[in-house]
Amino acid sequence: MPNDGIPFYLRIDSVSVVGSTNHITDVWVEANADNIGAYELPCNFPVLQENQVRFVLLPGIMESGQSTVRVTYPFYEADTFTITATRGEKYSHTSVFKYRSGTQFPLNENFESGNAFNGLSKPDDASDTSIVYGNYCGRLSVTVVDSSEEAVQSDNMPLPLGGEAWLEVDYRCDVPFYVGIYGNYTTNARVRLPYVFLSAKAEWTKVYIKLNDAVSYLRADNYNIYFEALRPFGSAGGAVHIDNVRVVHF
Repeated sequence: MPNDGIPFYLRIDSVSVVGSTNHITDVWVEANADNIGAYELPCNFPVLQENQVRFVLLPGIMESGQSTVRVTYPFYEADTFTITATRGEKYSHTSVFKYRSGTQFPLNENFESGNAFNGLSKPDDASDTSIVYGNYCGRLSVTVVDSSEEAVQSDNMPLPLGGEAWLEVDYRCDVPFYVGIYGNYTTNARVRLPYVFLSAKAEWTKVYIKLNDAVSYLRADNYNIYFEALRPFGSAGGAVHIDNVRVVHF
């Protein structure tokens, strides 16, 4: 057995992404090209190697917020580093990820200087204490007289067929909502596809939604993202707060 069965330990408490919020839940680890495994953060794992150990860490997420579907996120570069390790010792590392070169952002809205959605209001931090990213966010409200309200991306957006395309959204809400996509065709036809249902969430969180299946199903000329807030039966209504909306593809 390597190292006579005596490992060293590597602890990772947190990670960050350059230029973005994140909800990275796991790290997938290689050490000197050996697959060590995937670990939920924070983690502390053993490595049966020593001396110069080169690590490659890939960021892991929950696809569409599903805890049972954990995958590596294809748009963040791997974090690579080397430790001169001694068996039995303990080490720690904080990973910093960044977007891969060539990543495209056909939609990138943080609401600080604009609003890419018709139907979303844009409160500021003086009027809405829910805002935590900058001074503005998007808000979609339903009242006691509404069953639902919709906000739709203003501009049409092409997306690649057969390639990776994802939607990133930070949100908090006291009513559930759908994230969906419209497919637009040169024949002037339009198809509406409710895609992911998200339950009420008291704290801000980030969701990564894979759009590949929606694009393959619709096969449209271009697309619009939409959000639809729903009022639960018997509820007086509530609001969905949205921020840092990004569509990314290669």
